[in-house]
Order: sequence, then structure tokens, then C-alpha cells
Amino acid sequence: MSPRSCSLDANTLASPVTRTLVVAGARADGFRVAWSAHVEAEADRHARVAASRISTVRADILGMELSPSAASTEGLVTVSIELRQVVADSVRAGARYLITIDVDDFAFEDLAASEMSAVNPDYFMALRFTEYAYKEGVSLLAGVAKNPPRTEAKVHCMLGRRHTHLTTRFGDIYESAPVQADRDQPSILFRGVACLRCDSHLDDEDGRRLGLCADTGDADLRGPDRALLRHLI
Repeated sequence: MSPRSCSLDANTLASPVTRTLVVAGARADGFRVAWSAHVEAEADRHARVAASRISTVRADILGMELSPSAASTEGLVTVSIELRQVVADSVRAGARYLITIDVDDFAFEDLAASEMSAVNPDYFMALRFTEYAYKEGVSLLAGVAKNPPRTEAKVHCMLGRRHTHLTTRFGDIYESAPVQADRDQPSILFRGVACLRCDSHLDDEDGRRLGLCADTGDADLRGPDRALLRHLI
């Protein structure tokens, strides 16, 4: 994988909406996304009963191959043995970002040792995706919505429940305000040393809190981007 590469965790894969947004947007923006056999098995285990198996979606719909699996997790300090395998597989694949809802479950030491960051999918998309990438994901979700059917504006509206940073960033695209966010939002959105904007190494405390290096100044951000950072700070 290149610096523009992401490894997906099982909880990101198990959510059809989040998975669609991440994969569609990444492809639109030229990112490579992948996941290992271990992650795919975990995602299938936690997916809704009526949902298609992740392996079927990956092979038959997305036309993707699994990323390589690591033979060992030796030296890693992340507490859970299952999550140590996720880290090891991401390192083995050369991923720069590990996209996961449970950012706080991954040890900073493991991420820093491989110049990697764990990041919440909503936060990653909000800070890294272009408007084109977001619209690609929304269009795809609207296209498959059948029961009930939804317009792109309605999809954008509903995404506010679990993707509040993303809909804040792109709130000026559609003539519909996102619904109120669910109250159980993750409190830790980023952990690691790779800047979300430019892939550079993060050295200072503020940078590692926001996932942004000092070179990503206010002058480089559009209006919606600045509003998002003010909300975070």
C-alpha cells in the first residue's frame, strides 16, 4: 500500500452505510482501502442477520481482494489479542490509516511504531474526503435505498445520526439539514502519528489530538472545514 492507503476494521465493515461511504469515497479520491481475512471474519460475525456476508460484498460487488495477514503479533501491546491481529495485519499491508470506530482500543505505541494512525470513519471522511468523494457515497446510498426510497438530500439528512462531522463538513451541498446526532458518539476520534490531511508525521500534542500537522493552517481550509475544527477545538 501507498501513503494513501487505509485498512478497515471489522466495526467499519459491519455497518453497510459506513462501509459504502468509506469505500465509495476512497475510490473517488484515489485511496486504496482493504482488510484482512481476520477482519472480514469478525465483520461477518457481528453483521446484522439479514445483511449480505462481507466476503460476498467484497468479491462479487466490489471486486476486491483481501489484504495479506500477519503471521505474528509479537511485540504489540494493544490489550485484545483480536485487535493485536488487526494492527499486525494493517502493518503487514503497509496501511497508513486504520479506520475503526473503537479508536481507543488501539495502543498508541503500536500505531506510532509503524507511522500509522487509528481514526474514526466519520472523522477521517470529514477531514480527508473531497466534496466529490462525499457526493459519490451519498449517490450510491440513495441509489440502493428501496424501502423506503430516499433522495440524496434525504440520505445526507439521515447521515447526521452517526456521521455528524462528515455532514457538518459538507453541510452546504444539499438543501436539507442533518438530523440530530445520536447521543452515544465515540469520544476518541483519532490516535496516532500520521496527519489526516497530508500524511506527514505528527510531533506536537495539539497535532496528535486533532490528527493535523502545523502545516495544515487555517488558510488552507475552506469555510466548512474551519467550522468543523472550531467545533472540535
